[in-house]
Amino acid sequence: MNKVFAFPQRRAMALAIGISLTLGGCANSPYSLPNMGGGGSPAPAQQAAGSADPRLTQTDEARFFSKSGWQACAGGAIAGALLCQLGNPSDKKDCMLKAALVGCGVAMGANYYLDQRRAEYSNTEQRLDAMINDVREDNRKLASLTQTARTVMAEDRAQMAQLQKDIAAQKVQKAQAQQQLAEIDANTKYLQKTLADLKSREQQWREVAASESASGARVDTLNAEINTMQKQIASLESEIDSLFQQRSAIKIG
Repeated sequence: MNKVFAFPQRRAMALAIGISLTLGGCANSPYSLPNMGGGGSPAPAQQAAGSADPRLTQTDEARFFSKSGWQACAGGAIAGALLCQLGNPSDKKDCMLKAALVGCGVAMGANYYLDQRRAEYSNTEQRLDAMINDVREDNRKLASLTQTARTVMAEDRAQMAQLQKDIAAQKVQKAQAQQQLAEIDANTKYLQKTLADLKSREQQWREVAASESASGARVDTLNAEINTMQKQIASLESEIDSLFQQRSAIKIG
């Protein structure tokens, strides 16, 4: 390398790494493969007043499905593409595609995802296999997210049942009851927002499948995986609605 340009390039490389570390989301940096490394999620902190339970907000799965996580993921992918340009890999195009897709997938938008997958795989069968694997990974993460949500909701239901008894027996002060309900309300609100994000993600996958089908591809298996996602979302929605109804029945004088 020409020494005249070595230092500026190192500075640009450091800047790109800094950007990727700052913006990189979706549970992985653009340079790590899904489910490898990262050390897992840290132990959740206690729930702060007026905030949702950290088990709902601070897991990798929660960040992966949140819209803010999608935006961070896109930012990390941009930084990853910059590193591909500066790092001079043997195949810059392949490097940039992987940087944009790893950990992001359809979250970056159905059209973008389709363009990148079609550029990466000219063979329809291989492309569909990659898409199917991506949806399956989403379903795996969604199952983990749902399990966490169910744990939190079960605790909230038990807390509300006890609170109703304490209110009836006049064993709890109004301020204390309001604080407990505020925590449950924060959890419910966050779960409802998560549900909206999940439905948006499912819709993006529907758009991907419809586009592939319109081009003549057989998308039966892809649609089956998307239907599995839809069923998971519907089940979670039913439980969130039940939690909301139980909460609505509690009145504090």
